[in-house]
Amino acid sequence: MVRIGVSALVLLIPCLAAAAAVRVRVVDPSGRPLPSATVTAGGRTFVTGADGIALAEAVPPLTIRVAAAGFQTSYVAVEAGQEEVTAELSPEPVYSTVQVVGAPEELTAGPMVAGAVKIDRTGVRTVFDAVDRLVPSAFVTRRGVMGYGIARGGTGQVSIRGVGNSPNTGVLVVVDGRPDYMGMMGHPLPDFYSLPDAASVTVYKGPASVLYGSNAMGGVIDIRPADPVESFHTELSTSLGSYWTGQYRLKHGAAFDRWFYHVTAGVDHTNGHRPASHFRNQDGTLALGRRLTSVWRTTLRGRYGHFVVEDPGPVGRPPGDWASVGRGGFSWNFQNDGGRAWGALRAFGSWGHHHISDGWRSNDRTVGARIHEHFLLSPGLMLEAGGDLVDYGGQGWNVRFGRDFGRHFGTAAAGFGRLHWNPAPRLTLLAGFRGEHNSIFGGIAVPEFQLTGRLSEAWSLGISVARGFRNPTIRELYLFPAPNPALEPERLWHYELSFQFRPTPALAASVAGYYADLDNMIVVQGCWPSLELLNAGRTLNRGLDADVRWRVLRRLTLTGGYAYLRSTNRPPYLPAHKAVYGMELSLGRVFLYAGGLAAGSRWADFRRTRELGGYAVPSLKATVRLSNRATAFAAVDNWIDEDYEVVTGYPMPGVNAAGGFTFSF
Repeated sequence: MVRIGVSALVLLIPCLAAAAAVRVRVVDPSGRPLPSATVTAGGRTFVTGADGIALAEAVPPLTIRVAAAGFQTSYVAVEAGQEEVTAELSPEPVYSTVQVVGAPEELTAGPMVAGAVKIDRTGVRTVFDAVDRLVPSAFVTRRGVMGYGIARGGTGQVSIRGVGNSPNTGVLVVVDGRPDYMGMMGHPLPDFYSLPDAASVTVYKGPASVLYGSNAMGGVIDIRPADPVESFHTELSTSLGSYWTGQYRLKHGAAFDRWFYHVTAGVDHTNGHRPASHFRNQDGTLALGRRLTSVWRTTLRGRYGHFVVEDPGPVGRPPGDWASVGRGGFSWNFQNDGGRAWGALRAFGSWGHHHISDGWRSNDRTVGARIHEHFLLSPGLMLEAGGDLVDYGGQGWNVRFGRDFGRHFGTAAAGFGRLHWNPAPRLTLLAGFRGEHNSIFGGIAVPEFQLTGRLSEAWSLGISVARGFRNPTIRELYLFPAPNPALEPERLWHYELSFQFRPTPALAASVAGYYADLDNMIVVQGCWPSLELLNAGRTLNRGLDADVRWRVLRRLTLTGGYAYLRSTNRPPYLPAHKAVYGMELSLGRVFLYAGGLAAGSRWADFRRTRELGGYAVPSLKATVRLSNRATAFAAVDNWIDEDYEVVTGYPMPGVNAAGGFTFSF
């Protein structure tokens, strides 16, 4: 009987081990839990809850990988018999990125742009509004309370550290891992980037062409969509304010053992604060996902939106053009996470039809595929490798003048790689390279290098050198105002020195100085009708940006940022000085936000003969949790009634307010 008992015990031990679970607690350097962090153990992936804890079903001894957005990936050894482990994640070195915080009150060591929760608490309405309000080195042009517009009189031009162009072709917008831009003009459509489906927004400051190629010369705005966490969830939000400005959003999703789906729909509208400044947008998204194995999962996402926008024109002149724009897009992702290898394979596309009252009509499309994989070669050595293939272009014509501009397309294929090496515990080296061939311009090579050193637990230093480029658009090559098929890509070399410091767990700050040399820039020369587009421009940009976040008390946090730009060719409307600030106060069921931005004087025209004065625009927002399923808010923008213009001839609204409710089911 003893023998039988011993034998049964021996057979039972592996079964007990197989059922074991390691309790993994994931925190930031200040000890606060990180929700939605991924813990990979034994080929399976687990997600931390609101308390930052995940139960990883695995048998020690083994090494687990812990990752969270905005933080460095960590590898933790779990010894035999160990039932609990804590993983402390350090914020990523921020020589070129604005970090996304892990929770609404999270404190990170770098500059900050938050996830959707924090963005919503500031009272902004769109992704570009959030970037302008929260990133000091980024600047976005506007002309009213809502509706950026397109074509002549259009705004929404975003620049990062002085690089952006008009229209905006120097800063790339990435949605769910795919580049998003108009296939012929090469610029994004900012009126489509509202916040119903955004889980987070990350801003890359400086060139990111090694990863993304053309248009990422000045930086990248990366918008990540949200996925349902568990079970069924429905959220309805409404708001209405001055000038009949409203936003109505519906989100619904569910997550099961292997499947999930997510649906969003929304309407934005305003009568505008000036005559002939109406705007209306309708959009919707659909996502379906399935976990195929413990390593692989697939997600299909689709989106379509349509907006109509009016241009009131400069004061004293007749109204400008109105536009009707419909655009859609999709991405089909295959993502893998096997512990020592993780990444994604994506097929994507976007298309659109533009109808403008000046007679312009166009149909454009962009289709492509991208693979991006990470390989952990050793605990201190990681390789990123991938490639992408993109075909872009379209057809344009003008019904007023009876002119057909024809169909034009281009194809770009590229491969890239980045090597991350930690030769010492406090030293990180990064080297990257991209080789790209374009069917129109030929080949181009883009390198990047970075050295990051932790001088102490509180101080770190980063040095980086990177190259960026921008290919001429279909418009510049074949359409107007003076097409030139012989144009070549614009080029940029970017040098940066950055410091980050955290003297106490409650205080984090960063300072970065940069030098950017832009050449081969595409400029218009001559006078109408004898215009030429040539690669004849050059600009030197020098500047610095600084950010600070201080948790004064457990419920009170102060944030601030400042950017300075000195340029040999500073464009119109772009300030040399910009500051952002904010105060977040949590009072249990009530959350108060007070913040704003201040911009210095700017050139009012391309000849640089007149200046626009500086301005400061403060905002207030109060959010009240009425119950576990309902919240209410009230917000006031420009409550000091500042009289200012961002773009010449377009006065901005004075005091304006909004209020609304959010219901969750």
